[in-house]
Amino acid sequence: MTIPYPEHIAMVVTTFFTVVIAVMLHYEALWLISRQIDKSRRPHRQRILGMAFGVLMTHIVEIWLFGITGWCLTDQLGIGALYGYESFNVLDFIFFSAVTYTTVGYGDIYAVGPVRFLYGTLALTGFVLITWSASFTFIEMQKHWRVGR
Repeated sequence: MTIPYPEHIAMVVTTFFTVVIAVMLHYEALWLISRQIDKSRRPHRQRILGMAFGVLMTHIVEIWLFGITGWCLTDQLGIGALYGYESFNVLDFIFFSAVTYTTVGYGDIYAVGPVRFLYGTLALTGFVLITWSASFTFIEMQKHWRVGR
């Protein structure tokens, strides 16, 4: 059995911590949104719209978290790379993170090297967090939706 290269170990550890941060962020954001909806005296529409924008902003922050992590690992540390264009900037990494997070997968950009582990795990993490948000939204809508308002 061969011992993985140090960059593989660094990738697994970095991916683990990035996923933990994203999941904890998601939990805390949904908890905060739920409490705000329950405590709010604002009109119904404002509460529901606040919930929707809060959930969307949470996903955007998580996409940026993974995008910046991927950029740091590849562009700054040289652990893997993205291919598909001649040069990449940090916003290309954010775009690739969004496409992977949402499991759209256009295919115009692809990862090579150890960084593939981060992006493969990102697809699963994004899928889980999006479905978690959908369940949360459904439950909150059932609790707070008022017919005729």
